Amino acid sequence: MKRKRWIESLVDIACGQGAVWPRNSVPEWMCGAFRRRCISFANGLTDTDTRVFWLQSGALTIDLRLPLEYEQQAEPENKADYEGWYAHSVWQHNLLDWQGGVSSLSENRWPEPAELRRVGNCMMEFAPSGAYVEDWRLLNSVPGLFVGLELIGEEDLTTGASRELQGALILAGDYMGAVLNRSAEEFITDIGELEGDEFVVRHSRDIHRTGKLMFSALFEADDGEFFYDTSQPEQIRLVAGQKSWSFRIDTLVGDFHFAPGTSQSESAERWFKQFQSTLGRYLRRVV
Repeated sequence: MKRKRWIESLVDIACGQGAVWPRNSVPEWMCGAFRRRCISFANGLTDTDTRVFWLQSGALTIDLRLPLEYEQQAEPENKADYEGWYAHSVWQHNLLDWQGGVSSLSENRWPEPAELRRVGNCMMEFAPSGAYVEDWRLLNSVPGLFVGLELIGEEDLTTGASRELQGALILAGDYMGAVLNRSAEEFITDIGELEGDEFVVRHSRDIHRTGKLMFSALFEADDGEFFYDTSQPEQIRLVAGQKSWSFRIDTLVGDFHFAPGTSQSESAERWFKQFQSTLGRYLRRVV
């Protein structure tokens, strides 16, 4: 099935201009789309129900935290505790911190940096204070398009009017996340999944957006096209309908190999093979 023009144009730019990767990026094993399996606190309690998604490009993070779906459906307008944000990722001294960006909340509820380690498709995040540990699972399993874009502004092509906007778009294979801060009343955070030739909103701060085609819900157009201007090599422009959107390029790779597993020592591999009859009895992929 032929992909949408906006997706094809990103692939064409990545192939034509070559991969773009930020200078101060996070490790590649941290990149992709993750869903949180659980968070455990120092008091011995664990939450496995909150829907939490983390999309990570080279140096951008998108985060969405929602209650159970039936609770969100019961109170669709109660968004006070529905967290959505994007920020610049800062990886230093084996700690991940976040700066800038924009959030749906007026305060930062997660002020600690993250100590992270990947084993297989599981990424463990430890709070340095010992307050909590989070278990994240990589959703990606096959190579695919990998894009991280930071929204700069919007222009009305009919009137010529333009305005600055904040937001981010991360496309990681079959998963896509978007944050758009259009106004105080319209703060969008969507997580979508590829179905056929289009991404469909699966999780959103606005329950009414779920099930809609993600591109049209974001940009109010059926399709669009990205354009690369060699005079502005750090930027990319999307033309969709009667509007143009400008983005700063963070990451742009046409065929990124998301790693569903991690490396291990030869002795660890021998140990697993030796006792596979018991170690492998009930193995399955957990996401």
